[in-house]
Amino acid sequence: MEYIKKLTEILGKWRFYYIFSSVLLLVATFVRMLEPKILQITVDKVIVFFQSEGKIKFIPDDFITRGIYSILPEMKTDNLHIVLISLGLIFLVISLIRAAFAFSSNAINASVTEKAMKNLKDRLFSHIQALPIAYHSQTPTGELIQRCTGDVETIRKFSANQIVEVIRLSGIFIGAFLMMLTINVNYALVSIVLFPLLLFGSLYYFKKEKIIWTEHEKQQDKLSVIVQENLSGIRVVKAFAKEEFEIDKFTKQNEEKKKWGLKLMRLNRIYWPSSDIIVHMQIAISVFFGGYLVFSNKLSVGEYTAFYAYSTFVTWPMRRLGQIVAEMGMATIALKRIYSILESDLEDYSGKTDSGKKLKGEIEFREVSFRYDGSEKQRVLDNISFKIKPGEKIALLGPTGAGKTTIISLLMRFFEPDSGEILIDGKNIGRYSRTFLRSRFGVVLQKPFLFSTTIRNNIAYANPDSLIEEVIEASKAANIHDIITEVFPDSYDTIIGEKGVTLSGGQKQRVTIARTLLKDPDIFVFDDSTSAVDSETEFEIQKELRKLTHNKTTFIIAHRITSIQDCDRIIVLDRGKIIQEGTHDELIKQDGFYKKIFDIQVSVENEIKAESENFSKEMNQNYSAI
Repeated sequence: MEYIKKLTEILGKWRFYYIFSSVLLLVATFVRMLEPKILQITVDKVIVFFQSEGKIKFIPDDFITRGIYSILPEMKTDNLHIVLISLGLIFLVISLIRAAFAFSSNAINASVTEKAMKNLKDRLFSHIQALPIAYHSQTPTGELIQRCTGDVETIRKFSANQIVEVIRLSGIFIGAFLMMLTINVNYALVSIVLFPLLLFGSLYYFKKEKIIWTEHEKQQDKLSVIVQENLSGIRVVKAFAKEEFEIDKFTKQNEEKKKWGLKLMRLNRIYWPSSDIIVHMQIAISVFFGGYLVFSNKLSVGEYTAFYAYSTFVTWPMRRLGQIVAEMGMATIALKRIYSILESDLEDYSGKTDSGKKLKGEIEFREVSFRYDGSEKQRVLDNISFKIKPGEKIALLGPTGAGKTTIISLLMRFFEPDSGEILIDGKNIGRYSRTFLRSRFGVVLQKPFLFSTTIRNNIAYANPDSLIEEVIEASKAANIHDIITEVFPDSYDTIIGEKGVTLSGGQKQRVTIARTLLKDPDIFVFDDSTSAVDSETEFEIQKELRKLTHNKTTFIIAHRITSIQDCDRIIVLDRGKIIQEGTHDELIKQDGFYKKIFDIQVSVENEIKAESENFSKEMNQNYSAI
């Protein structure tokens, strides 16, 4: 019942169309029940009448026979061909009516199924967009893709083929059985004597198949994740010449999936032949018992002919029962997997949304602590406190895992602190809606992500209606305009491929910087955003950024001291705690982490400079000797 309720919810407002489609199909089924009756009348009444040269009169046995007899021409010994043609035309009309109702039912069913599945896909995608970062951090992308495609397709097939089919087969079974009861009660009961055996076998098959299919889909998820990761990281794979390793990993997982597929095949190998044997045994029992009744003069040849047709109507739903059960098992698993997404908690988007209002940029952390999922023994942030004035330029420095990016994630409410309080413009951050808050931040990530579209669309992502002049201005500030116009043949209309594959690392970073600048946010965040560019380019970018971020609160996460020397304040973190804080001049006077990093970087730069000068001298001497 739980899965029927969920399926009904997915079908939504279209479920009434399924009911209407089912009614049409039941009408078609009822009309179909008349076809064997025509055969019975032809054999038992018409042919017998003419063979007896009119001595045995046509006497209707039931209301169906009376109805058909009323539209037949008057039977005379010399008009056999006219009566038979009339019966043929009646049979043809019945078949056409049945086909028309069945076609209408199928057309409605197909149409509403596609609409319902479109609605499900829209709902799934919208729900995924609203899920918190924590969910995406824990759920592989390949698994989500598999559920949004493969599982939706499973439900689509079941909705399109099986929902109405269940009603149709039920109608055929019940209708044929009732018609059989009107002919001979004992024969009708004998014709379904093996049905309980087939029913219990199907239920057992459903239970076993559900277990196997669940595991099969888990292995399919893992396989999808491997493919997605491989294609996303194909450059890394080739750079390390790990193609064989990846192929081996894929092959092993594919082998594991195959094992469960073979288990399902073995189950089918036992069930389907067994069910076929039961069905054909049922047909054989019906044929032999009907023959016995004919020879015992308890059943006429016409009744036997009609009964055989009805018995095939009864056994066909029995044969299809296994297929319906199999697809029902797959559909229930697909529903469970899809609802594991739909029932996941969404981000809370409530809070104050001040349309058009800007943030001043005053930020304060008061004894903030945080750990991801509460699983880490050590906190990522441990009792952090600091205050930033509006328009200040703040650098966050520290080793990997010190908590720099986590501070930004908390500011943008990707996560909520375990304890403490974060304030923006003197108000608790929880009072702002996530949508409003994120719209006022401009973030340049350490690992830039670009969409498979034009350079212009990527830069104007936050403001799609931006003029080309505004896009160019942002590009110039990011020191990427000349490259776009000189290197790329279609300039800003160049398609850059998946994840910006045609751009270098430095070019990607500059395009994402331009995208952030065009957004014109109230608070800037640059997360190691110039790590992939050379020092000269970095200097030019920093010079332009100083102009554009003037009087705006700016966070800079960097590992190069040269990138943060001009910041108003530098906050040094280690293991989730603030260990130093001050300006560049203040910190290099202290014996601590900052001075240590500064000395190392200066030493490395001096060594590189000295080696470069020595190399130049050697080259000049060699040229002079030549």
